Amino acid sequence: MLLVIISNVLKKLLFNTFKLPHKNKMIKKQISISIHSLSCAVDGKLVLEDINFSLTSGQSITITGPNGVGKTLLLHVILGFKSSFKGHILINEVDFSEDPDDRQEQIGYYGHRASLQAGLTPLEIIKYWKAYYNSDAVAMDLVKFWGLPNNTVENCSEGQRKRIGLARLSMMQRNIWLLDEPTTNLDLEGKEKFLELHASHLKSGGLSVITTHEPSQFNKNKMINLDKHRIN
Repeated sequence: MLLVIISNVLKKLLFNTFKLPHKNKMIKKQISISIHSLSCAVDGKLVLEDINFSLTSGQSITITGPNGVGKTLLLHVILGFKSSFKGHILINEVDFSEDPDDRQEQIGYYGHRASLQAGLTPLEIIKYWKAYYNSDAVAMDLVKFWGLPNNTVENCSEGQRKRIGLARLSMMQRNIWLLDEPTTNLDLEGKEKFLELHASHLKSGGLSVITTHEPSQFNKNKMINLDKHRIN
């Protein structure tokens, strides 16, 4: 029993070690994102229409629907990777619909397939991101928290590669997260760690938009089923 208590205390201390330093850099005021009458097209063909939602600090929305419905497309449009859309995208009540570069500066994006440099270990990748984002996170603490191996990424499993990508969220210092299927390929422990990280993000005043095939993990979130907005 004593060993279990000590283990839980150490886990909390490790998580706080790399999370707490970012809180002062995050929220200075109420954060918001609003999507109004958004329609998305691919190759000139309308795919999604009339999508509306608004989030403020501490809120999250789950985007669900079958494969191919357009979940990733929607995130790419909001982020600015795709420009073929109609409607309005507001961040902190400012219309950034015509400014994809400015949107990207304010959003932390996690794709369902992390792009990782071959030949590097997780620690080396995290150290690179730490310098790139000018983060004060402790790289080794992130490696320990996510249980990452001392292998090059090409020798890591899909779940381990997923954990490496998720570690980047702790260093980006972005209040708005767009997360594309963040728990796919994660084992139970990995999912628990992500949910802990996500809860901390919301508690510190951030917000998130999450696509998933497992909406039951986020049953307290707002929810949109894109199948209802799909143009057949």
